[in-house]
Parts: sequence; structure tokens; C-alpha cells
Amino acid sequence: MNITRMIDLSQELYHNCPVLPEFAPPKLDYILIGPRDGWNLEQLTMNLHTATHMDAPAHMADFRLTLDAIPVERFQGTLVVLDMNGKKPGEPVTVADLLPYAERLSGEPVVFLYTGWGEKRSWSREFIYESPYLSSEGAGYLVEQGVRGVGIDHFSIGGTGPDNEDTHRTLLGSGIWIAEGLQLDDPALLKGQWHVFSLPVKIRDSSGAPARVVAVQWKEEE
Repeated sequence: MNITRMIDLSQELYHNCPVLPEFAPPKLDYILIGPRDGWNLEQLTMNLHTATHMDAPAHMADFRLTLDAIPVERFQGTLVVLDMNGKKPGEPVTVADLLPYAERLSGEPVVFLYTGWGEKRSWSREFIYESPYLSSEGAGYLVEQGVRGVGIDHFSIGGTGPDNEDTHRTLLGSGIWIAEGLQLDDPALLKGQWHVFSLPVKIRDSSGAPARVVAVQWKEEE
């Protein structure tokens, strides 16, 4: 098996990068500096749901399954990227939006929603508050299809409005992990067959964790 292409779907994590306004942004301190100390060493202080990250069911208090307790093989699978870039600001992704892709949702795929908001990432009202999002009914439809994971190119799969909790509850309550803060703007992701590896940092009893998310294409060796 030969890898023919690999695309990094992760956003950069950096000092003061955008987060929900009610949380402190990440803080990067330089503990050791090469020319002065002979070594380089950085210290990062942040919440675990920052930049590209994954949510475990335990992100909600009603559920107990943490990321470190999920078998690692569940963090990979066939990738289906759905093009929702035509959605208006604040508009939900509904069941009607998902139905045209029904044939691609069998076999426990990982479904990522491309809204275009990854390219808007900034400390702006538009990025923070006006992203398209997955409706709770849309989340329920994906649960019914038996998907393995769901992701989006914004820091919240349910946006920042009143539907956010219900969307999270629907997915997480069904044992589906969520990937947020993705970068999905490569047009190649909408063509051909892709496999995804979404690997969270292994943190004991974690409700979420930073992740490196990578899409891969390969061909079988002859």
C-alpha cells in the first residue's frame, strides 16, 4: 500500500488564537531561549477544546466516555467531506442538506462539513458568532446512518446559538466523537476516495484534546 497524497486538516495552534470569548485564549510562554540558554523550550497554557481538537461524550456532564477510553481504531475511517460552503451566515445544516449524500453515509464513515469558516478564522464577530452549524435534527440523521465521527471547520459543531447544546447532546450521547476547528478548503477533498486519521493527544480522563487530523489517499501495491 503506497500513500499517494496526504492533506493536513488541522488549524494552527498559536498564542492568543481564537476561542469562544468566555474562555481565555491559549498562552504561549518561552521558558528557555536558544541563544541565551542553549535550549529552546515553550510552555502552552490552554483549555483542551482549542484550535483543532476532538470532543468525547464526557464533554457533556451527562455522559462518561472519555477520549482516552475510546479504542484508537475508532479515530480513523473512510472520510466523507460534504460541501456546505453555500450556507449563509448562521444557517443550519439540515436533514434536507444531508439527504443528497445518503449513499455515501453507509459503512461507518467519518463525516466532515465544509462551510468555508476555516478560512475566516480570526477574532471577528463573523467567525466567532455567525458560522453555519449542524442542526440537532441533522445530527440525529447522521446518528441514524451510523457514522463514526463528525467534524466541522469552526470551533463548534453546533455554532454559538441556542441549538449548540442539543447538537452536541445528540452526537455525543450516541458515542460519536466530534472534531472541531478543521481546515477543509482543499478542493481535492471533494473528489475521490479519502481515509482520515483524527488522533487526539492521549490525556487521562479527558473530555477533549488537541488533535492532528490528516486525510490520506493510497493505492494498493501491485
